[in-house]
Amino acid sequence: MDITTEVKRKLYWEADLPWPIKEGAYVFGFQVEGARWENQIGVLEESLPKKPFSVVPVIQCFATPIIDGAKEDKSVYNCPVYKTIARGNTFVFKAQMKTTKYPPAKWIIAGVALILDVEGVSDAFKWGVETPLL
Repeated sequence: MDITTEVKRKLYWEADLPWPIKEGAYVFGFQVEGARWENQIGVLEESLPKKPFSVVPVIQCFATPIIDGAKEDKSVYNCPVYKTIARGNTFVFKAQMKTTKYPPAKWIIAGVALILDVEGVSDAFKWGVETPLL
C-alpha cells in the first residue's frame, strides 16, 4: 500500500468538505518549505521573498495499492513529508504535489519538503487567521 494525497482548495476553517469522508483522512497543518502553494491554481510555485514557509490547505490522505510499472506523472512532485524542520530521521511519507510551470526536478534540487511541525507557525492558525511569517 502507498499513501496518496489530494490537496483541497480550502483551509480548515473555510472548508465545506464532505463529512464524514468515505476513505482516508483530512489533514491540516502542513507547511511547505522552499516553495509555496499557489491556492488559486493548485500548484507549487517559487516561494515569496523572506517567506521560507507557506501554508498548504487541507490535504486528503488515503491508501492506494502500489502498481508495479506505473508511468511517472511529470506534472506531480513527490514531495517528502517530515515531522520537523530538522528533517533527518523524521521522514513520514511522500505527498503528491501538482506542478505545472516547473518540472519536478526543480523542486528536488531546491530541497522542497512538507513539514508537519514548524515552531511558532501553527499558533498563527489557532484562530483561523494567517499571520505573516518572519
